[in-house]
Amino acid sequence: MPFCPSCGKEVRKDDEFCKSCGHDLRPGAKKVEEAIEEAVESFKKANAGQALSQAFDIISRTPVVLIPALIGAIVPFLIDITTSILVLGGFVGTGFFPYLFTPAVFGTVILLAVAGIIGLFVSFVMFFASLDMSRDAYHGEPLSVSASVRYVIGRLGIFIVAAIIGAVLSVTVILIPIAILMFVIMVVDETGISDAISKSFKVAGDRLGDIIILFVVAIVVGAVLGLVPVISSLLTASWYVLMGLAFMHLYFNYKKAA
Repeated sequence: MPFCPSCGKEVRKDDEFCKSCGHDLRPGAKKVEEAIEEAVESFKKANAGQALSQAFDIISRTPVVLIPALIGAIVPFLIDITTSILVLGGFVGTGFFPYLFTPAVFGTVILLAVAGIIGLFVSFVMFFASLDMSRDAYHGEPLSVSASVRYVIGRLGIFIVAAIIGAVLSVTVILIPIAILMFVIMVVDETGISDAISKSFKVAGDRLGDIIILFVVAIVVGAVLGLVPVISSLLTASWYVLMGLAFMHLYFNYKKAA
């Protein structure tokens, strides 16, 4: 006669549930329970609050770490404003509608496109430069915007490919944290894309609770800051530096425990 693995009472072979404790005796139930237990254990390890606190402390001690992110937010804005003024001035001076399909108008469109590309490039470089400076700030090393920018330029090709892969992962929404971890690990460990993705999934599997909490907090607070008039882009950029540091802290803790 078999016994219930939960309470030890005798059960019949055809019983689906233990009559004493209600334990699920059906085939495959053990795997489901084990999966649930693993998820619960992962949430017990959650330490997102400490990660956010550590990130805030680093920014408070070394606010210069925000410079790349702020540049990445300000420069595209200034480019857009300057280009718009030049374009508007040209239209007013020559008369827009009579020359709607002239080469000058097409030249203006090209100018706008080039300005947009430049702004996007600056934001892209400064995003990874911000991660590099965050890594240095985390370790208490000297911070240099120019050195971080040079580092990004030196790995520009691989970062562009990583950004494309990150965009693909982000389409699923649930894999956005994997994309974030991939970027962080690529900079922290100065490793390649495949290695960073592999490590990202391992961290996610071991620190599921932390990742979910940080991801939700990042979205909610980022959305709120985006509603602030005038300075929303600066606040949002600063906030995502803090979140990058939080994910970085999470990764370093994972490496220590591994």
